[in-house]
Amino acid sequence: MNTPAIKATFELDEEGRPTAVGQGNLQHYNIKLSVDGAPDDTYAVTYLLDSSYYSDVREVRNADDGFEERLTSYGDYTVQAKIRARDGVTTVAVPLSTALALGHGSTPTDAVAAALRNIETH
Repeated sequence: MNTPAIKATFELDEEGRPTAVGQGNLQHYNIKLSVDGAPDDTYAVTYLLDSSYYSDVREVRNADDGFEERLTSYGDYTVQAKIRARDGVTTVAVPLSTALALGHGSTPTDAVAAALRNIETH
């Protein structure tokens, strides 16, 4: 059995650049979280985000898109996912920057690599 993993990707514009909203000197990137390798009988995933979010606990029940959740972030923090299946709960956690690197692969575009560096340093 595969171990589930949190994967994240930047939402990209038509030219393949991460989309973001500037706020002061920070870029709040549009990001999609999902879970790879969830057990077939998974019925819900609860994401625990940084406490600075207004809604830092997000439950997703749609398996069709990998339990995708959309959010914005300007910096790195540990994302946790509680994966609920018939046999119990599996908890996985990873830094957001690591999940984004997983989601974009080993050879990201220059624009994605720059956004990853920006996330890692804030």
